[in-house]
Amino acid sequence: MPDEVTPERVAAIAAAARVPLDQTAAARVARAVNPTVSRFAAEKLALPLEVEPATYAVVARQGIKK
Repeated sequence: MPDEVTPERVAAIAAAARVPLDQTAAARVARAVNPTVSRFAAEKLALPLEVEPATYAVVARQGIKK
């Protein structure tokens, strides 16, 4: 992943999600998330993501006794 989030990338992601976003809003979002993304890139941190979001319900129910 590149170390910098650009307004163009934000606009592309928003368009793919069918979220209307003008260019000034995309620039504000990019400025807001850039410090966090840069810190993660500098530390080479990775956030593990679930392979299948539906597994969340299975994991959440494991502690429930019937």
